[in-house]
Amino acid sequence: MFDVTNFLMRWLFLCNLVRDVAEIQTLPYNPQPTQLQNADVAVSTPVSCEEEWRDNCLRGILSYPPGQQRLLVMDAMRTELVNKLAVSLRQADQILENYEASRRRKNQQSIMDQIDAATEDGEDPFLDADLEILKDFETNSFFDEETIQDPVDNQQAVLVISNNSTDSEFTDETLMVPSPEEVEDAQKTTRVVRDYLPQLVSVVLRSPPAFEPHLINPIEKLRQLIIHRCMDDANWGVDMCWLLEAEVGRAWKQLFEHRQQTGRRLIVVLPAEKAAVLAKIGTEKREAFDLLQDAEQATAYGYTMDMDETLYYQGYQPYTNYHPKRSNSQSRLPSSLSLRRCSHFGDTMHFIDRLTKISMDLRHVPAIHRHACLQDMLEEMNRRIRRRMVTRGDVSLDVEDNRGPYEWPQLNEISSDLLQFSVHLPLDPRQHAQWPGGDKKTKTNKGGVVRVLNIVVDESRILSSRERCPFLLHVEVAETGLSGTDSRLYATGAPGLGATVAEALSLSANRAKEKRSNAATYQIPSELLESTAFPTEPESTAGCATTYHPSKEPDLVRGGHFSDESVFYAHNPDELWSSNGWDDVRQSEYEQLHEQLYVQQQQGAAPQYPADVSREVTVSTREALLDKVFGQPWAEKCEEIRQASPFGKTEGWRLASFIIKAGEDIRREALVMQIISKLNEWFQTDIPEGDRPHMRPYTIMCVGGDAGLVECLADAKSIDEVKKKTDGFESLRDYFIRAYGPPTTHSMQYANAKAAAGDPKGKLLPTFEEAQDNFLRSLVGYSLVCYILQIKDRHNANILLDREGNVMHIDFGFVLGDTPKMGKVPIFSERAPFKLSQEFWDVLGGWNLNQGGLGVRFCLMFEQAFACASAHTEEIVSLVEATMLTLTQSPRQARLLANGVRSRLRMRGPAGSTAQKQFIMELVNAALTSWGTSTYDWLQRNMNGYQ
Repeated sequence: MFDVTNFLMRWLFLCNLVRDVAEIQTLPYNPQPTQLQNADVAVSTPVSCEEEWRDNCLRGILSYPPGQQRLLVMDAMRTELVNKLAVSLRQADQILENYEASRRRKNQQSIMDQIDAATEDGEDPFLDADLEILKDFETNSFFDEETIQDPVDNQQAVLVISNNSTDSEFTDETLMVPSPEEVEDAQKTTRVVRDYLPQLVSVVLRSPPAFEPHLINPIEKLRQLIIHRCMDDANWGVDMCWLLEAEVGRAWKQLFEHRQQTGRRLIVVLPAEKAAVLAKIGTEKREAFDLLQDAEQATAYGYTMDMDETLYYQGYQPYTNYHPKRSNSQSRLPSSLSLRRCSHFGDTMHFIDRLTKISMDLRHVPAIHRHACLQDMLEEMNRRIRRRMVTRGDVSLDVEDNRGPYEWPQLNEISSDLLQFSVHLPLDPRQHAQWPGGDKKTKTNKGGVVRVLNIVVDESRILSSRERCPFLLHVEVAETGLSGTDSRLYATGAPGLGATVAEALSLSANRAKEKRSNAATYQIPSELLESTAFPTEPESTAGCATTYHPSKEPDLVRGGHFSDESVFYAHNPDELWSSNGWDDVRQSEYEQLHEQLYVQQQQGAAPQYPADVSREVTVSTREALLDKVFGQPWAEKCEEIRQASPFGKTEGWRLASFIIKAGEDIRREALVMQIISKLNEWFQTDIPEGDRPHMRPYTIMCVGGDAGLVECLADAKSIDEVKKKTDGFESLRDYFIRAYGPPTTHSMQYANAKAAAGDPKGKLLPTFEEAQDNFLRSLVGYSLVCYILQIKDRHNANILLDREGNVMHIDFGFVLGDTPKMGKVPIFSERAPFKLSQEFWDVLGGWNLNQGGLGVRFCLMFEQAFACASAHTEEIVSLVEATMLTLTQSPRQARLLANGVRSRLRMRGPAGSTAQKQFIMELVNAALTSWGTSTYDWLQRNMNGYQ
């Protein structure tokens, strides 16, 4: 299948050619492009597929004479890329649809066999009735035999519901069940496209327009493709709406607050109202606003305008298969289904929006009252979720009813059949395939989208921050076993329900002439229709000392862009600044201050113990130390919460844990995590296991221009917290020795000693060598990422350790040239390519191999990791350039930043060559000897107390 990664790289290449059209027009005309090849070039010269494609692309452009033909051929090439991507997505969707249908068919057959076996001995009227119901469901829920086509012939099967098909007419051979490899490939394709959504939105908004839009318009084709994905997959649409709100802002939504009070989080603006919106947000954001409106309409109602097939090449129409041609009456979902879809996904977005608003409101509450205020707000959120369950989705989360957080409805009013009317959590975990928790005895694993059951209020806490109020949240969720495209996710109880949107549309067409007396309508209970149900004053929060009134606040500026990025990585300052007497004096003072700080740190780190007190008695070791630092293991914590919860016995119970961050643009952090995830995948496939670096990706989700969700890292604490919670802390290496035993110990010997002492219950801890190896592998991976993306603000509160000794970096707010304000002061500037402090180096053991030092191995692993990343340079560069197109609003600056990443990933020689090894050694020595690292740590220790 055509990968979205290739699409993005080639699209950006063609867009850069379009921007440089003046230079393209000056190139000579060559009607025979094959003669451009140089016969003297060796055939054995390695050329990547992308380089070959770009070379052929340029030759194809130069085969046309300068003028309009060259312009049109570049637009035709971009359109061809969109067509290939559309076909690839359609093929993946079709494979997954066939797989799901075959799985449902097998489950249905197993149920029928059970019923037949139960009725062999005697007739049971109840079982006979169930048999008739299941047969009727089977008849109306699967593919029509006449519509199933062989995928080899490139004809897509259309999902319909046939009232005339019978059980005997349907066979597994007709369905063409895909192989496991095909299913895995299709799942990967759809997942990667979902991950690349920020880049797709960015290129739609920031790509150069077509030269002749009335002839061929590749931008419009790509725009229609992602809008149609919103219609098919509403979860895709929710993510897209949040990304576009980050671009447009939410100031315009204040004009339509009265609509939100009736459960319409997804707002469709009429053409007559658009002028007021553009006056609010600015005309330069009109294109982004129009795209947001189309995305909200497709997400909320499952409806969008039919695509103009005449703009595609003759005989190459992927959208004809992508969406079966329907009449205007068939393009819309049934009204009952459409309203339920709008209400469900609108409430899902409002659930997250309200959590981010809580984070913003807490900034205006005195610190002493914040925890109590947070608990009251979360209890109110729980009450609204229960209200939505009790009313079966008829009352949206944003409807005000002037009730307290502990009033109706209560937990005892919630039955198991009402849980299906709750909203779902749009955040997917990245560390594991599913959220942790669940009953280990039943081993339930339904998978799919998870529904929100309850917020664990007592476990929530506000995190430390100087300017903002992020807070940690634990949410009880239940697996549904449904995908994001399944209409049963939101349309429980609606008439004419199909398993997918396509089934619902087909069933609506077959029953268009029937009257539905039991059609579901959107109704609000009478007690909520009073005039006092919608207060005009902002809602006051119980337990808070002050009431927050929204006001305009200045944007939080985070540093600036360094025009000369070589300042960060220059090993010799004389190459950048001319030396004079004053500079020498200042440099000498800096070096003296650095030496004093280092000596003071070494002297103050070692506490003095009285001679008559045994050190072993006063400090904790092994499990006691780890439990003291990290607290209760996360698996045990999940089980404890499940046992105490009234929802703990719900089938598919899980515990989701994430952080709500508001007040900052989180899209840069999402970009960094996206690259970390890609690098981790490449490490798994390209590097042998013995030398493979390790990183721990987690989900970072943008939910607007000033908010985001961050998946919580379980069993991990910052190095600052590790130092503060370790009694008698001396050094990081001493902590490793106390936690995992001295070097050359073995976990089996330790386990035998524990069993002999009568304590066989404890889990086996990693040995010192295993923990040290984990530290090494993770340190190599994150060091490479910090070098490639210029990640700054690397103090010990932004670097984590877990129970196994792995190191993890968090908080990527300062990347690609951005730096904290104090970091601009030369003495505190983080000049190192990456953070490799002396305490990190001591944990590795230094350079001495005879004493177990891993310094040489660090360099060897870093060299292999660098070569692996360099082999995927264009993929990394395309991610950076596409994202920065939106963040910088300047294609030129985005290209400069991308070129900076490309230059840092450039190999200085072949893999294993002397030149490449020398370059790696220079990077390691620059990081190890940089005094800017220690001075920045000293600054953070004195300003914020970070150890």
